[in-house]
Amino acid sequence: MITAIADSEKERIRQWGRDLAADITLRYATTGHALDKRFKSFVDQFTDLAPRVRVKKDGDAMPSRPTLFIDKRVGYQALPVDRELDPFLAALSDRSTFAEHIAPETRQRLAKIQAPALIKVYIAPFCPFCPVTVSIVLGLAACSNLIRVTVIDGSLFVEAAQKDRISAAPTVILDDQFRWTGSVDGDELATLMLDRDPADLGADALRDMIEGGDAEDVARMMGDRGLIFHAFIDLLTHPRWSVRLGAMVSFESLVEYYPGLAGKVVEPLVAVFEEVDDGVKGDLIHVLGESGNGASLMFLATVAGGNYDEEVRSAAAEAIEKLE
Repeated sequence: MITAIADSEKERIRQWGRDLAADITLRYATTGHALDKRFKSFVDQFTDLAPRVRVKKDGDAMPSRPTLFIDKRVGYQALPVDRELDPFLAALSDRSTFAEHIAPETRQRLAKIQAPALIKVYIAPFCPFCPVTVSIVLGLAACSNLIRVTVIDGSLFVEAAQKDRISAAPTVILDDQFRWTGSVDGDELATLMLDRDPADLGADALRDMIEGGDAEDVARMMGDRGLIFHAFIDLLTHPRWSVRLGAMVSFESLVEYYPGLAGKVVEPLVAVFEEVDDGVKGDLIHVLGESGNGASLMFLATVAGGNYDEEVRSAAAEAIEKLE
């Protein structure tokens, strides 16, 4: 199905495009999802209507669903049409536009955030309250580079809405832990973001950071806390290869900047080794080899000579060579 932009919306986009003072870039990512073509169709039509918008396919980001990127920190897993078009256009031309929606004292508090925050905003077509909520959240993001926002159309991505137990729109979720349905208070969100412990972030929050290109930030968060987050182990052992790959990229940064901490990954990975399939086992062995921790040598020797798949045993032998 190809996305068709309504005539009235086409004129709004044309006028917005004529008012642009300079060229801007709209990035997008496809993922092999069934809706990729609809997002690509929207991008093509959008740039035809606003020639000063340069489109770029982002090969570095690894989102789980097709995404339009306002910038590195704000992504739309939604087609911004009808009521959602105006906030999208305003943010695309100037991300700071919505900062004025945030009280001055709240903006000052947001400047003190130490750990990245992930905010999901679930919207629905023709939702009368969704644009206001999106504007508030975009305003928060404009006040701190540590705030990541993903706007998700729950009617397009039903599986995501079901996973997050969405029953109404708008719904705002912070770090997969706190949620608001209906109206949202920017000051309350700011308070929670300031009071959080990064070690309590869920696997989905870390995954979205990594898939958004912030793998190194995840490593730095763990380094700052001197702790391997439980959710990070969940990503390293995830059944989906692309998720494990993103976590391994983050682990490489951990090895580079915090080698002592990287070595602490051995115990939790050994503890779950027998619970995962052979494909995951091979990746965990690779991580153990990269960890620099010789404490895993005895375990790796057991795997290399044990009753495991040949590729798993071979990976263990290579890891031993790297560590010795």
